[in-house]
Amino acid sequence: MKANARIESIFSYAVAMDNRGLRNTIHCIGPEIFIVNSDHSAILRFSLRKNELEFDSPMSFNAADYDSPNFEIQDGKIIFKTVEGNYERKKICTLAGYDPEDIRKIYRKHFKTGKDMDFSFYLSKDCCPLLDEQLSHTEISVEKCKLILRQRNVYSGTIVEVTSKSKGLIEEGNLPDSFGPVGLKTKDFIGLFAYCDSLSFHPAGDFLIVKDHRKRDFDGILAFCKYDEIIGMFEEEEEKEEETDGRKKQKVRRNK
Repeated sequence: MKANARIESIFSYAVAMDNRGLRNTIHCIGPEIFIVNSDHSAILRFSLRKNELEFDSPMSFNAADYDSPNFEIQDGKIIFKTVEGNYERKKICTLAGYDPEDIRKIYRKHFKTGKDMDFSFYLSKDCCPLLDEQLSHTEISVEKCKLILRQRNVYSGTIVEVTSKSKGLIEEGNLPDSFGPVGLKTKDFIGLFAYCDSLSFHPAGDFLIVKDHRKRDFDGILAFCKYDEIIGMFEEEEEKEEETDGRKKQKVRRNK
């Protein structure tokens, strides 16, 4: 099979995200390509267009193995071929241990569950440079009908907040009076905008549905994170510290 330019760009996107430490797998079945990260906190789906050839046989492989748009499946292996002058290179890799049909069923089940979302909001990639990639998580919340992206440094107590100042940064959609906060992995969140400039987001239960609302050929599901009791931690810091032997004693906090 020879991948066209768009399919190659999708595979290359998965590789780029893999290089960020996400260890993605790629799953191709019929007119759909799924990218799943190692802890299954993100499943992204790309729909092939009508003029693009569908995949004849389902296949799953590790994004890090991708080597060439020219590949074939043979004897349970995926073989990437590269030609340079009079020479041909083959990279022979083991297929990932997944059934693409299972991935598709899981995705459709969650997508159907969250299709009737109560509210939505829009973000452009302009918000990404304002976030600190060194901070592992990004919170999303709505406070007094205003959307806020917030990051916390649990060691220094520093807080980063990103809010709307002008159209294009954060375009607020159908927002409730209040929501969240909920957490997403910062790398997962920023990685979305490496493929799309603008996305719509739809909270649904304990996960978030994301869509390319313009071309409508990309969507995904991101799980919310529960980490280090982050919301209550800083409120506790402001509480009165106990006096012990004439010294202030810091409260002991547990990590999950």
